[in-house]
Amino acid sequence: MEKMFLSMMFPVQPKNRPVVEMNSNAEFEIQSVLNHYPVGELVDFQRNERGYVNTSFVIQIERRGEREKYFLRRYKTGVSIEEIQFEHSIIQHLLANEFKIVAPVIKTTAGETFICKGQDTPIYYALFKFLSGEDRYTWINPKCSPAELNSAAAALAQFHQAVSDLIPHGSKKEPKILELLGSIPAHLEACLASRNQVALNSYLKRYATLITRNVQWTQSELEKLKCQVCPQIVIHCDYHPGNLQFTGEQVSALFDFDWSKIDARCFDVGLAMFYFFVSWDADQNGRLDIEGAELFLKSYQAAFDDTAGIGPLSALELSCLPAMITAGNLYVFNWALLDIAHKLVDPVEYLVYLQHAVSTIQWLDVEINQAKLRAIL
Repeated sequence: MEKMFLSMMFPVQPKNRPVVEMNSNAEFEIQSVLNHYPVGELVDFQRNERGYVNTSFVIQIERRGEREKYFLRRYKTGVSIEEIQFEHSIIQHLLANEFKIVAPVIKTTAGETFICKGQDTPIYYALFKFLSGEDRYTWINPKCSPAELNSAAAALAQFHQAVSDLIPHGSKKEPKILELLGSIPAHLEACLASRNQVALNSYLKRYATLITRNVQWTQSELEKLKCQVCPQIVIHCDYHPGNLQFTGEQVSALFDFDWSKIDARCFDVGLAMFYFFVSWDADQNGRLDIEGAELFLKSYQAAFDDTAGIGPLSALELSCLPAMITAGNLYVFNWALLDIAHKLVDPVEYLVYLQHAVSTIQWLDVEINQAKLRAIL
């Protein structure tokens, strides 16, 4: 199995990042957006460095002598109005259903939940309330305490319960996981055909057969288990500790619904288990913490006691879960492939992602490990 050294990896961003100086281009951009909101005067801001897709700022506003924090997002180029409407309708539905750990979207003076700047290449912005809590983790190698895992699993269950009856506005372009898996071999071939990233392509070429075989197995397994008939609801699709804030050992905020889509509920659970429990440590890279996964699953199931609605994972969903964890690994791997094929990426950083994906495939390919996974179900 490939060895990976965390010294290669970019560390968690420090909590006390330097504030971006006022009178900068960023200040003028932020102020031009705030002109559309009835919130007050900009007095301070800092760039949030943890995002990979959108650009975000934590800003301070003063109004009538009192200061308040907000979160301003500039959406990635190419996002559609329908996708933003989809995301915002999820947040509004959650708040209407007493799911209080999401940040409300602030409406503009015109009553909209976002603004658009530019004509030929439109840029969209949205302003959110800033929720209290501590950013303890990123999506890379989180090591949550048992109490944090209990709370995170319960929060995911409560999220699924709250959105189980939602018919969102707008639409999401991304295909469901079964269809998305079928596109990975073509994305892999596109990377191999590119000459932009020689070191990354060399690594991918070495493991191309293993990766393709794993994609085919995952598709076949999910089709055999009839995952298509599993409950399809709005899923978060990026549920990891980096998108949570904690107060004490309880989840106090859940963020980033811009990856959300309608798909199998058990895929959301499988993807979360991949994020929470697959190790990035050099001597454990790709190994799934079975005990942690069992605790998470028990806490998730127990959170549905005496509640109406979608309820805990069914026997069918549980049978699909090992393959959905594998699908979660491939889902994140596909994200890395698309970045490599279409962006100028840091080869050292992305080699770490590829090594992690391959190490996870190698661990999950071992039958005794699959048997351990099945045993906790």
